[in-house]
Amino acid sequence: MLLFHPKLITNVETEDPVAALTFDDGPHPVYTPYLLKILEKHQAKATFFMVGEAAQQYPEIVRSVYQAGHIIGNHSWDHPNLKKIKSRWKRLRQLWACARATAPYCHRLFRPPFGAHNAQVGFDALLFQYKVILWSKSVQDWVPQDPEEIARKMIDRITPGTILLLHDAIYANGEITDEVKDRTSMLEGLDKGLSLLKNTVQFLTVPELLMKGHPVCRWPIPSDAYD
Repeated sequence: MLLFHPKLITNVETEDPVAALTFDDGPHPVYTPYLLKILEKHQAKATFFMVGEAAQQYPEIVRSVYQAGHIIGNHSWDHPNLKKIKSRWKRLRQLWACARATAPYCHRLFRPPFGAHNAQVGFDALLFQYKVILWSKSVQDWVPQDPEEIARKMIDRITPGTILLLHDAIYANGEITDEVKDRTSMLEGLDKGLSLLKNTVQFLTVPELLMKGHPVCRWPIPSDAYD
């Protein structure tokens, strides 16, 4: 069953050939600057949902993302599953600490880690006047795969109004392998995909995309998001 919730956004209903690239879990000292060069090469804009702990460590990269014309959103302080945190104070601290680490560049956009949300998490975001931005399509870049496969998935899955989930970093924990943390295949695949898509699709920031049509929520992601 699909859930429709006016305060959650997965995509935009539009006939215009526009889409949004979103990147989670950064900034990363190597991969984020590399990503910025790729986006500049293809004249694509993107939205970065940053982890506060990483943003605090690399403020110069946060600033460079902003100066390149991209949008920065809140992805919590250290990437917990907020549904598992019973204390509202602790959940709010996650949002507040990330907002502080990304200030003054952070917009009022929030993506909960893992996409894990419920009514309580939604209300927390509302207290900060955040829009909760999920996604409608993904290339599953947390799974090891070659650049050609990532490019193919991008080309097959992006349609008008898509919000695409990608990662310029994989926020570290003991269960993540070095192979998964390495973003090289994603970046090379993104470069290949944008080379083929840039003449037919305009890549906008999330706020720009929201102005191009009617924001909607279709969650959980339909099965065709991964076909």
